[in-house]
Amino acid sequence: MVDLALLKAGYTLAYLDLQNQYGSPYAMWMYSQFYRRMLSEYDVKSKVVLEGFSRGGLSAFNWAAGNPDKVQAIYADAPVCDFKSWPKARADAAEDWKRLVAAYGFPTDASAVGYPYNPVDNLEVLAKAKIPLIHVVGEADDVVPVTDNTDKVEARYKKLGGTIQVIRKSGVGHHPHSLDDPKPVVEFILKHADDTAKCPPATVLPTPNLESRYSSAGWGNRSWLDQHTDAVMTSHEVSPDVILLGDSITQGWGGPGRHVGSVAGAAYDQFLGGYRAVNMGMSGDRTQHLLWRIENGAVDQVRPKCVSILIGVNNLPSDEPDAIAQGVEAVVAAVRKRQPSVHIVVTALFPVGKEPGDPRRAQVAAINTRIAKLAKQPKVHVLDLTSDLVLQGGEADLTKMAGDALHLQAKGYAVWGKKLKDLLESLPSSS
Repeated sequence: MVDLALLKAGYTLAYLDLQNQYGSPYAMWMYSQFYRRMLSEYDVKSKVVLEGFSRGGLSAFNWAAGNPDKVQAIYADAPVCDFKSWPKARADAAEDWKRLVAAYGFPTDASAVGYPYNPVDNLEVLAKAKIPLIHVVGEADDVVPVTDNTDKVEARYKKLGGTIQVIRKSGVGHHPHSLDDPKPVVEFILKHADDTAKCPPATVLPTPNLESRYSSAGWGNRSWLDQHTDAVMTSHEVSPDVILLGDSITQGWGGPGRHVGSVAGAAYDQFLGGYRAVNMGMSGDRTQHLLWRIENGAVDQVRPKCVSILIGVNNLPSDEPDAIAQGVEAVVAAVRKRQPSVHIVVTALFPVGKEPGDPRRAQVAAINTRIAKLAKQPKVHVLDLTSDLVLQGGEADLTKMAGDALHLQAKGYAVWGKKLKDLLESLPSSS
């Protein structure tokens, strides 16, 4: 009923069936691909109203948390907002729980139960984006208990200053969904249609990384949050003069305190071994995730001489080049705010794709053109390795870049390491 009313109001209805992915990282990637395809092939609004029914609540809230600038509102109906309440707490949903654990990549049930970023726990970025929420729930719902889901969202969202309306159906259980008259839901959506009009790009809104990469990122049983905590603790113990911030490409340096796979090997020893360096690269991170880590202690309580930054390539599937560049600029500003005297080295994004005609090449070039201007700021240096990583015809040099033409091989780290070391040695001994 709500769908038909919104169609009459000029909205387009689009649906992607990923219900048995439970809002997992793969589902979020698929939704982002679907979103971009809809924008490129159809005349549709760039801001969407997300509908989350039952388990679909996980997908709606998780995608909104990763893409707050692309969301107009969330309409949630009997939504799961904490997967510990369903399917974990339901004996009749044991198979769903097994599928959820597998879909998220959790190594154990305990790591799934300890996951700290269910929708009920991750509302701050939605509130900052001013995304209005409307929930329709049955007060007698014993499948997805209101007390563990919508009630928590309502209380926490209001505390964060967010807009939320809850319509409660007395005596109704998990079914039937929706309302006989969709008017209250449609009126709410239309009333708040412009609430997110001034939302900044997702790339500059700090948020934790909801992915649970574990083994696929070389983390073993350590979660994303564990990796962040480990890196901060290592930094305090080492008292570094160099901090490396970034995603999996930076993580690939390895080094002391990082229990991850590393292809840099001898390059680390040769070019960074003479420094007290702490590697804070984390697989999968985007600019907004690095901003969250900086806001949560990544460069606090230490006095490094230099902070090296390479971030933004993981934003490419979801964000426009200008927004990604803004995210890099926000990362530099966040570091500068906490470390007024530090030298900041920004490494331009590497040339993605094997061929010069890969559409990502143009995106990367646009990002690098803008962030090159960061070098005009005091104590900010920009390294661009593009010419070192491609052949004369523009093809990726696969003796330096990995087969995915995104990550680096050992020779690529040697190129990066030499340029970074040369720059470090040129800096004054006292900052």
